[in-house]
This record gives sequence, structure tokens and C-alpha cells, in this order.
Amino acid sequence: MSDAEIIGFARNDGLEPESLMYMTRRERLISEEIYLREWEDEGTLRSYVYNDEEWNPLPGPIPLPIAGNTLQMKNFAKFCDAMHKRYGDVFEFYDTNKRIIMLNRADLAEKVFSQSVKSNYFIRAASESQGWEELGFATVGLFGSKDRNVWSLNRKFLARSLTSTKYTKETVHVVQTLFSEAEEYWKELGDSASLELTGWISCIIADTLVRIVTGQQTYALSTHLNSLLPPHLKKPLPQSSIQSYSKFLSHIRSIGPIIQYFYFVPPFFRHYVPGFRHIAERMKRRVGWLTEEMKNLVSERKKEIESISEKEELKIDLLSLMLTINTEKDTNKIKSNEIERPLTEEEMAQLLIEVFSAGIDTTTHALCFTIYYICKYPAVKARLVSEIDATLSSKSHNLSYDSIVNLFPYTSAVIKEAARVLTVAPIVIHVASEDDEIAGYKWRAGTPIGVNYEAIHKHTAYWKDPEAFRPERFLDESADEIKPRTFLPFGGTVRVCPGKIVAEKVIKTFLILLFWKFEVELCEPDKDIKYTYAMTKQCTELK
Repeated sequence: MSDAEIIGFARNDGLEPESLMYMTRRERLISEEIYLREWEDEGTLRSYVYNDEEWNPLPGPIPLPIAGNTLQMKNFAKFCDAMHKRYGDVFEFYDTNKRIIMLNRADLAEKVFSQSVKSNYFIRAASESQGWEELGFATVGLFGSKDRNVWSLNRKFLARSLTSTKYTKETVHVVQTLFSEAEEYWKELGDSASLELTGWISCIIADTLVRIVTGQQTYALSTHLNSLLPPHLKKPLPQSSIQSYSKFLSHIRSIGPIIQYFYFVPPFFRHYVPGFRHIAERMKRRVGWLTEEMKNLVSERKKEIESISEKEELKIDLLSLMLTINTEKDTNKIKSNEIERPLTEEEMAQLLIEVFSAGIDTTTHALCFTIYYICKYPAVKARLVSEIDATLSSKSHNLSYDSIVNLFPYTSAVIKEAARVLTVAPIVIHVASEDDEIAGYKWRAGTPIGVNYEAIHKHTAYWKDPEAFRPERFLDESADEIKPRTFLPFGGTVRVCPGKIVAEKVIKTFLILLFWKFEVELCEPDKDIKYTYAMTKQCTELK
């Protein structure tokens, strides 16, 4: 009896096993006979747990031969959520022939949350895949690098630059400038215009990231406006730059799907099956083009910095900061003895790709989800607008960096609550470097261990009424206790997002400006937010 027959047999009668174990081939053949016999004798399917210390079988869906549970994982986040509800806080599933253990409670993931670079769970599971090796993502950068020394060096360069006050102040200034530009565009479209905000926000964030990372301009915002205007009203723009940056942004936005494709699609399909092979080849060309563009950008900026005298002030952008760390031209004087050597052009290029691909997508969609929840709940919106108006008593008042950092506590609470309820990056999967015991089970080295952050964010063990949208829980006067390791929107492992501070400032600044200057309402408030999943949750429509 095949897997498909078992699954079909159960589903046709409206029944699902409470938990299904994946075992050795011999055990599986035996179990299929047991399932059939139980069905014939009692009219029900039952689950059986085998006390095999070597394999530690867990509850989870039946995997198909070769494919495993891959066909069920079209939306991986929703799949993990459904499996958690069905099988509990620890379950297993198969990505083709790879067994993955998923943890859905903070205390179970304590070892995975280690902040040490020596952690047994330092390596991401995807970094062990042949696909990531093909892309070159397993040896450089931050996201997938397996080399602890290389990762640490890259992390130091990025963290030193992203956390400097001068840089975050410049970030807030750029967001305000671009919002003012968008404000003028929206006025051209009419005061009562219905806007699809996802596209607008994506362009604002793209322009922001490119400016604060490279000091250059992408014209994404003005290009988006032109796409909505009739020909006689379109804005004159430098076409050569527009075409180049449009290609750049298109390729950057494809990095998430590329990473997912090369992780989940088996090597045989990518190398030999025509349709799959052509997709893989096209994706590798995109990565290659991006890498060369970023290397050229790094090389040109190096020459520019070398040509500037020490008395001249450099631009405040991430690339310049990273290139001048531990030099006389260090604009932030953030010298550190921990920085052993400069990064190579290849390392710098990979960091830029990761900053753009992760920063644009996650910030865009976090903003969209937050705006949705603010407008979805009138009481939340009223309190947020009241706080903004009370703090900025005059419509001409300049929103300062210090006020963004130190004021607007309810706005900050709303941002956190939106990140809790709908986590943009809900799942991370690491791999055990050595044999270990976790969640009460023994695991062999090489076992992928996943953590579902969104499940933790909504677990009744940590949160009162977890499904409710209640920003007050994050305010100081709240009686709610936020336990350690239970709110992790930027990750909880040693690989926590280094852009956390910048992302928080961008989102908060944009929200304050939006609800200060505009009356914002959902066109269809009764409808749920629409999103897809490709490594992160991505808003597909916000009107």
C-alpha cells in the first residue's frame, strides 16, 4: 500500500491520522499493514510511536517517496502553522528526503537561541544544501556563510556601520525626504484617491535603502508615479539610469525566490529536467549579474574615496562606512581592534546583495502589515493618531530624530504587536553540528532543527489572548509580562538581523508621517490581508 493510497484512503472518508511517524523502510511496511488492519477492524486510523532512540520518530505528516512533504509546502509558513496545530509543539516533516524537526515553543529552542558564534546551531540548514553551494551563498556574506570566522568578520563590519548614530540619523532624514516626495505625488493623484500602497511603499523603501547604502538614487518612486500617469503628465527622468536601476531592483527582488528554489528543488531536477534546469540557469545568471554590479560599485567607490582628501567629508552611506573602517577617513571614527582585515570585493558585494534583498522586502511588508492592522482596528488607529497629533502639535512641526527615538510609545507598541501577530520572517532552520539532545530527544549531527517564531509569538504559554491585536501589551503600564525569547521578530539566534535598528527607525518614521498627514482607511476593511510566502511573508495587496 503506497503513501498516496494511505493519504487518499484517509481523506476520502474525512479522517486524518492524529500523528504519523516516518520510520525505516521495514517499519513503514509494517505500519502500513497496521493502519489498514485498524481501519478494517475498527473503522479508524491510529498513530503508533516507535521507541527507537536512534531515530526518535515524532508526530508529523506522512512523506511521499522522493517528494517527502514538499507538495504540501506551497506556502511553507501556512504549512508549518497547520502542522503545529495538528501535531503539537514538536513535529517532523520531510523536504524530499531531508528530515526536519520543528520547534514551536521558546523553552524547547533554548539551545538554538544561543548567542555564541560557537553555538552547535550556528549553521543554517540551507547552507548545507548543494543548491546554496552552487549559488556561492554558503561561503561568503552573512545569511548563508558556514565559516564562523568569515561570518564574524562580515558581521562586525556591518554591525559597526548600521548601529552608528550618524548613520541612523541620515536614514531618518532620507525617509522624511522621500515621504515628502511621495506626498506631492499623491496630491497630484487627488485627495480622495484610492491607492494600492504595497507598490508605493516598496518603491519608497527601495529608494531609501539604495540611498543610505550607496548614496545613489534609483528613481523607483518617480518611475512608479509615471506608470500611473497618462503620457502627457509623465515626469522627465534619466532613462539610462532608470533602465539600469529597474533591472537592479527586479533582480534584487528575485533573490528570495531564488534562494527558496535552490534549497527546495532537488539537484537532479535543477541539473537534468528541462523546465527546472532552465529556471535554475536563469536564476544563476541573475545572481551573477548582481554580483558583478555590486563588485563594480565597490571598486568605483574605493577609487572615489581614495581621490578625496582627508579634510573633505565623505558621504554618510553604508558602503563608505564599511570601506573606511579603521582608516583615517573613517567618517564615524568607529575604529575597532576586532576588525582584523578589510573585506574583499567579493565579500563586500555579497553583503550589499543581502542588505538590499533582505532590507527592501522585509521592511516593505512589515510596514504594509502594520498599516493594515492600524486601519483594521478603529480604536487602535484613533489612539495612534491622537498620540501623533499631541506630540506634533503643529502640522508644520519638524519631526526630529530625537523625538522618533524617545517619543511615540504607543506607535512603537503598535509596530511590535503587528510583528507579533503577523511575523514577516516566521521560520528559521539551523542544523546541529554535533550530536545533541534537544526537546527531550537525542539528535545526530546534521539534523535540521527549525524554530517557528510566529508559533512562539502566539503561544498561549506566553501570551494572553494571543490572537487578539492588542498593542497595549507592549506598553510599560501593561500588566502583561513579556518573557525572554518569546518576542523575536528579527530572529533569536546568533544570526539575529543586524539591520534591526535601521528597520525600526524606517518603519516608525514612515508611520508617523503617514498618519500625521493623511486620513488612511482600508477600501475593504472586512477582508483579510493578502500575502504570499517566499522565505518571508510578502504583502500582495494593500488598498
